[in-house]
Amino acid sequence: MIFRTRLAIGFVTAAIIPLALFGFVVRREMTARLDAQATRRVEALVGVLRADLAAETSTLRTRLRTLAAGVAAENRFRLATGAGGITERRWLLDWAGEAMAGSGLAVLRVMDSAGRVLSSGHFRNEFDRLDSPLPAAIALANGQPMLIRLPAPDGDVMALAAMDSFTVAGRHYRLVGGLPFDAARAASLVPQDEIAVALVPGEAAAPNVAAEIALPLWDAIAGSGSTARLVVTRDPAPMKELRTRVDRWLAIAAGLTLLLAGVLAVGMAARVSRPLADLAEKTSRLDLDRLDQDFASDRRDEIGALGNLLSEMTGRLRTSTSRLREAERRAATGDLARQINHDVKNGLAPIRHVLRHLSETAARHPEQLAAVFADRRETLESSVTYLEGLARNYARLAPALDRGSSDLGALLQEVARGSRADGVEFEVRLGENLPPVRADAVVLRRIVENLVSNAVDALEGRPGRVTLSSEAVPNGSEPRVRLTVADTGRGMTAEELDRAFDDFHTTKTSGTGLGLSVVRRLVGDLGGTLRVDTSPGQGSTFMVEILAL
Repeated sequence: MIFRTRLAIGFVTAAIIPLALFGFVVRREMTARLDAQATRRVEALVGVLRADLAAETSTLRTRLRTLAAGVAAENRFRLATGAGGITERRWLLDWAGEAMAGSGLAVLRVMDSAGRVLSSGHFRNEFDRLDSPLPAAIALANGQPMLIRLPAPDGDVMALAAMDSFTVAGRHYRLVGGLPFDAARAASLVPQDEIAVALVPGEAAAPNVAAEIALPLWDAIAGSGSTARLVVTRDPAPMKELRTRVDRWLAIAAGLTLLLAGVLAVGMAARVSRPLADLAEKTSRLDLDRLDQDFASDRRDEIGALGNLLSEMTGRLRTSTSRLREAERRAATGDLARQINHDVKNGLAPIRHVLRHLSETAARHPEQLAAVFADRRETLESSVTYLEGLARNYARLAPALDRGSSDLGALLQEVARGSRADGVEFEVRLGENLPPVRADAVVLRRIVENLVSNAVDALEGRPGRVTLSSEAVPNGSEPRVRLTVADTGRGMTAEELDRAFDDFHTTKTSGTGLGLSVVRRLVGDLGGTLRVDTSPGQGSTFMVEILAL
């Protein structure tokens, strides 16, 4: 992404984020306040409904108390419930209907102490019916608002119920009455807006419930009690519509702001980025062989300061280029000299060991000198051949590898015979049916020599063992041979292992730091892989896998 685009995006972002934040806060605050207002309205409505239910229940009890006092004083009631004739009994059957109509009730029953209906105003044919659970259910409500559902000629009737009692001639009677109750009456207390009231029977679900009032319900038709709920619902549609309008206007404002900010940002970005683009074009033409660009500027702003700074830097680069090239030549020569020194030392080590062995034999057992020389002659000739090949490779500086056939097993035995160190035991383990490897013989020997030299150094002059082994590793269509050099030295920590293959990194006072880095590079040249298994105090194992023929 170019600087101009980033600058434009930055301007647009700086303009749109405050607007988006403002819109988010306004929308959230509006929603919170409207929700709080609606909650207060719902709470107020619930309070009105509870007060209305309490007032209606109180009014109902007052009417029932008046009716109970009147019927208790009526002589015809005594006669109808005693030894009166058919005229008094008809009067009792009609009394509940007339009293219910006169007092504005929807339900009225006169019942004896056993729960038998003596007179029913809402259903005249209920007389002599036994309904003892109804008075018990009303008594259990303990004066709180309660609903009852009773049969009627045209279906059933729901009423807000209460009960009173009276005594005539030593007998107890109950007067059960109720005012008509349905959700329409409760809904009349609510203004015509998103809040509504509904009567929900039992556990039936209701949408958008904001609050509810639980009322005991006795269903005389089913003969069981349950709970009815006076549910206050809130229609979410007006709030949703308001949010939609607010979102629409916020989107329009954001679009206009985005358009205006984009136009301004593109113009300002063009003015700012044009001189920077000129500086970038001049800088792109810079090269160590071409430092003739002039960045000097007469501008008095930051861009002019940057141009003058680049001009000064170009001048310093011109002065430093020749010094840098000379330093690079010296560094390359020094690196090459150290690597040659390292490889020659590895090639001379077997010769040194053979000469030392011959000197010791000549001093102690001169009669065995010829036999020992014949035994070690192959090592001398192999080392000389190695040094000659090394010299030819360095003479060419970048030799092409000879990917011919090499006998890894013979090479391991030869290196082991040519390696000597006080207290160090060299062991060779060769796998069965070991195929030849596809590698340059000189390169392969350098790998083995460096790994063995590193293993001997890891023992730090203490007695130990260096094991050289090889084995065939099946790998589908590309079989490989694994070369392993293991020692019983001090091992390496994770930090030491991370730097073990770096050029010129060494923990030895006399080391060059090239042994393992040369191994890593040569293994890569052969197309092989190198893996190390090491831990402090447990020694190290270097595993090299090379393609087999």
